[in-house]
Amino acid sequence: MNHHQIEKYNMYKKMLIFFSNTTFSAMWAGFARLVTEITNFITLNTSFTNYIQQHQLDITGVTKSKNDAFMAMVTLIVSKAHRAYVWAADTANDNLIELFDVQKSDFMKIPESIAFAKIKNIRDAISANIASMTSVQLAAADVTAINTTITVYQNTIGTTGAAKSHKMEGKQGIENLMNPIDTSLDLIDKMMISSYTATHPDMIKEYLLNRNIDKLPTQHSGIYAHIVDAATGVDLQGAVLEVAEKSTTSDINGVAEIIKIKSGTYKVVVSMVGYATQNMKIVIARGAVTDIEIKLVKS
Repeated sequence: MNHHQIEKYNMYKKMLIFFSNTTFSAMWAGFARLVTEITNFITLNTSFTNYIQQHQLDITGVTKSKNDAFMAMVTLIVSKAHRAYVWAADTANDNLIELFDVQKSDFMKIPESIAFAKIKNIRDAISANIASMTSVQLAAADVTAINTTITVYQNTIGTTGAAKSHKMEGKQGIENLMNPIDTSLDLIDKMMISSYTATHPDMIKEYLLNRNIDKLPTQHSGIYAHIVDAATGVDLQGAVLEVAEKSTTSDINGVAEIIKIKSGTYKVVVSMVGYATQNMKIVIARGAVTDIEIKLVKS
């Protein structure tokens, strides 16, 4: 959530407390249309809170499990490929020499889907020739072990994406619900103020006090960046955001925010170990936080 959304959400919470006041609610109990709209506002806020929780989902654990499974698969296939390379050299099989000539780093430099396809090609080549690979101590059990790591990894494919999708649905839900909630409050304003200002001025004074949107103490000009992996869309924790001689690192949700920046045009630099550094220019308006999404590409 950005600053503006947080400020509104804080106002919504104040209004929920106001509407739960039994002394006040008794005053409008006979106004059926107003009661209906207040109920609608409360219902919308329940969904809004659920979306906030969904958007704040921590998918770090899901991502780690997938990465661990990928690395276990890569480690094993490289180990077996090195022995298979010796066999291919002994049998002068130039095509398989090239296929088996791999290092761990080779799989880190390419998209994961391509790396996975390469791993399966190596597995298939070893499997097809396993009967003649006893000289390099490769046997059917090694193919079984490779297949096991492949299965474990395959079982994680989609879990990160599903978690990411669920998280993004929460963000979209927040954005989609704010307008209906504001519309509901506008309707309540019209009914509440016109009906009770003369008869219950203290209640209306309290209503308007809570209806006010309080600015966050940190609400200044600045930048709000959502940093993700360009290939997978996974939030990146630990990316460094630099602008106007200030820097910060992204949290578990891939969010990095720098405030108290004077309005103007600035160079933004985003960097992270294992990823290509990204540079861009942004315009920061006075009294506003500029939202951007940064997609980092693995180096």
